Formats: sequence, C-alpha cells, structure tokens
Amino acid sequence: MKIAYLVATMPPLFWAGNFLIARMMRNEIPPIQMSFWRWLLAVVILVPFTWSPIRRDWSRIRSNLPFLVVLGAVGVTAFNCFIYTALHYTSVVNAALVNSLLPVVTVVLALVLLRQPVSLRRGLGILISLLGAALVIAHGNIASLGSLTVGRGDLLVFAGMSFWALYTVLIRRRPLGLHPLSLLGVTSLFGMLFHIPLILVEAGSAGLFLPGIRTWPAMLYFAVFPSILAYVFWNRSVAALGPATTGMFMHFMPVFSAALAAIFLGETLAWYHPVAFAIIIVGIVLATTQAGTAGKRNASGEPAASR
Repeated sequence: MKIAYLVATMPPLFWAGNFLIARMMRNEIPPIQMSFWRWLLAVVILVPFTWSPIRRDWSRIRSNLPFLVVLGAVGVTAFNCFIYTALHYTSVVNAALVNSLLPVVTVVLALVLLRQPVSLRRGLGILISLLGAALVIAHGNIASLGSLTVGRGDLLVFAGMSFWALYTVLIRRRPLGLHPLSLLGVTSLFGMLFHIPLILVEAGSAGLFLPGIRTWPAMLYFAVFPSILAYVFWNRSVAALGPATTGMFMHFMPVFSAALAAIFLGETLAWYHPVAFAIIIVGIVLATTQAGTAGKRNASGEPAASR
C-alpha cells in the first residue's frame, strides 16, 4: 500500500509539467490539435505493448465496449481538450487553483455514483490538503485568493477537471480481469479518434498543425509522461486506494508546478513551498490512514492482472 501512495504522486508531477509546457506552447499549437497529436503519438508508442494484451482480452473488451468508449471520451478527449483550451485563456496559477478542487468533486461523485461514504476524518484531510495547495497558489498570502477573478479559462478548467473526476470514479467499475495495458490501449484509441471531428471545427479558425523541430520535444513529453505513464499510475492508484483517496494527490500539482518553474524558468522557491508541502502531506495522511484498511480489502478482491 505504501508503494501505491508513491505511485499516486507521479501523475500530478507529470501533469504539472503538462500544464507548464502547454501554456508555453499555446501560441504555436492549437489546443484540440495539441491534444490529438499527444494521443496519436501515445497510441503509436503503446501498440507494441498493448497488442498482445488486447488480443488476449478481446472477448472481454467487446462485451464492455460501450463502457470503454465512455472512458475514452470522458478521460481522454473531454478532459484534455478542455484543459488545453483553458490554458489559452488563463494562467497556470489559476488553472492549478481550479484543478485543486478535483478531490472535492471526486468525493461527491464517488458518493453519488458508488455510494462511497465520506467520513469526517477524510473530509478534514481534504480541507487541510486543499489549504496547502491554496497556500502555493496564493504565494503565501491566503487573503489574496479573494482577488482572483474567474474567467472563461477558469470555467473551462473546471469543466475539464470535472470530466477527470468522473473518469476517476468510473475507472473503479472497469471490467474485472482486463489487463491494465488493454484498458489504456483501448481507451486511448477511442479518445484519440473522438478528436477528429473537433479538429475539423478548429481547423476552420486556427488552421491545421503539423509538429516541427520546435514542437516535437513538447509533443513527445505530452505523449509519454502525462499520457501513458500518468494514466497507468493513476489507474493503479485508483485500484489500490479508491477514487476519493487517489483524487487527493492532485493537491500536489501546485507544489510540483512551483518546483518545475524554479528548475526550468529560473523562479525561486519561497518559504511557503515547503510549508505547503508539509500541510498537504498532513492532509493526505489524515484522510488515508482510516481508509487504508478499506482500500486493501477492495483491492484484494480483484485479480492480480488488474493491479
């Protein structure tokens, strides 16, 4: 279970880099095509690893095709298109703030769709970790959060984040016995295909985009880290910890974003970064210690191939 907690911290790290690079490349790559090329490359990279598992699981895939199509549409197409479009209109800071609401939305959806109760301890842990995320976003001055305005981009981030919360809850209902690579390969393929009609609309105003020397490094990062690795780690974390607990780890995104900005943009780390990190850790520990037993029980009931 301790490894599951470590694994759950990787997707926020990869997605923090995704936010940063997407914002930096917003004037060179149209948002829908940014998402499309990301997933097209991811599907191509995945083929050698997913071909055998998909062939072996084909009967199970075929019988669960509508569910897998929905996962691809929600977790790949909708989530990424909304986020990339949002980063054309809002800052990474505002996007991180809105995205930090993910654990709250995930808990609500888990309660409604999975009838997963929310204990007082878990609720308190969510609030504490959210406070840590807000501390980073507010640059150490929580009072400044009241001056942040909610614009078009922030609403788009909220829409994308809500789709990801839905994906996080739905993934808990994935077909038993379906290999993780089969799940990732099929949902990625459907998600990539759903971009095509959206590209036809976008091309009318933004033109068609083809990766070049300046954009290939960004596209490769998008394809490998926030796509393949992040989704594998996230799905495994949901299987082991549950959607509500896994969703809490998104509070690490503002911390990781600040660290990446310091490394790649030369920004300095301030006193509130380590403080916020400690607060987030406290919140996650508070929320997960009580849920640990339930998480193990739920995970143990699934075949080893699905972990």
